[in-house]
Amino acid sequence: MKKNITKITTLLLIFLIAASSHVTASASGKEPQIAGTSAIIYIGDTGETLWQKDSTQRMQPASMTKLLTCLIAAENLDLDKVIEISYEATLPEPTKMYLQPGEKITVKDLMYATLLESANDGAEALAIATAGSVDAFAVMMNEKAEALGCTGSNFVNPSGLPDENHYSTAKDMAIIAYAAMQNKTVRDVAGTAEYTISATNAYEARSLFNYNLFLKGGEIRTGEYDISVEAYEGVVGGKTGVIDMDNCTMVTVLDYDGIEICSVVMGTDFENRYSDIKMLMDYGKTGISKYTAFEKGQEFGKAGLTGGAKNKVKVVAADNGYVNLPEGASASLVTVKCKYSDQITAPVQKGQKVGVAEIYIADELYKSVDLIADENVEKGWFLSDFGISNMQTVIIFSVIFVIAGSAIAILAARASNRRKRAKIRKARLEEEARRQLEREEDLKRRNWPY
Repeated sequence: MKKNITKITTLLLIFLIAASSHVTASASGKEPQIAGTSAIIYIGDTGETLWQKDSTQRMQPASMTKLLTCLIAAENLDLDKVIEISYEATLPEPTKMYLQPGEKITVKDLMYATLLESANDGAEALAIATAGSVDAFAVMMNEKAEALGCTGSNFVNPSGLPDENHYSTAKDMAIIAYAAMQNKTVRDVAGTAEYTISATNAYEARSLFNYNLFLKGGEIRTGEYDISVEAYEGVVGGKTGVIDMDNCTMVTVLDYDGIEICSVVMGTDFENRYSDIKMLMDYGKTGISKYTAFEKGQEFGKAGLTGGAKNKVKVVAADNGYVNLPEGASASLVTVKCKYSDQITAPVQKGQKVGVAEIYIADELYKSVDLIADENVEKGWFLSDFGISNMQTVIIFSVIFVIAGSAIAILAARASNRRKRAKIRKARLEEEARRQLEREEDLKRRNWPY
């Protein structure tokens, strides 16, 4: 009987431990079990990696490349500029818009074709319009990637067509995708589910459909696959890519409560591409513990400046100071320190960067947010170079005027008093002389000897 009780107790303990482990695992979130070879969940706002799977492995990014292409084009071209398509731009295959040599189309429409239809000829046209040639544009791509902090990438074409020298990593593509989504033009284009290109001299109006189905939901039907995807709340953009049906890529940028999560998968198959990304986005949300250190537009006092009509300029945060608190960390560990530029000189334009707000967690720098001027400050008068504002100059000269006027008034009063006293003394002396003369004349009349 005693042995049976011991066995039952042991079984109960095992059950309780197992149940406890299950609860703990559920609470922390089940790690993604994806089909892809390489993947990452990356917080763009802070540069943190929430989860990764061989995220620095060099692989073909395929059409995810086009996010970098459009970012560079958006930074260098006017959206309304009309491009005349060259013969060279019509050569890439497949996924073409079938652009024609001599066709005239705007930069804006080329961007929509490139990101929604994944048009390789559209990407090539943007590259040539930006840099003059594909080779020159590839140089710009690698320079931009390096400037963003990418360490495992090399780009040789604007479309992502297979080439042994064209490669990237999941981490680098997350960095590029986040940067691209910070550009308003790219964000607007990549976040559009459907678009109609205006008629050109070669074609009537053309309708485009975004293969990032998380934006609106929808289906993709091929001879082998029939894939249905539901819209995913918060997805602001991204890009799909295909080398072949067994080698696909995808990146999405998800705005989750103000924090942007970039999810990338590489080396997955066509059927699992969307389910892989969905698992990454689901898991990414479980790793966010948002804390607001400050909000965009929040005032940070005033920064001193020289040469201005004012000697101080009102300062606000250029962006939200969101923090993803590490597990177990208290909000009391978060501190903010302001650092202003060494010398701020007028004129200052509203929106001009004048410093940074540094957010620390337990005295370790977490992220920096630009501080910008919240007002215009014109160049000041001659004393402004010494940090004296126009108003202070007016006050200073007003005080000087009052003091000078008072001094002049006092001196004038003193001079007037001296003249009055001299006149009085003169009158007294004259009166005394007159009296003396009268006494002498009186003595003469009396003929007194004394």
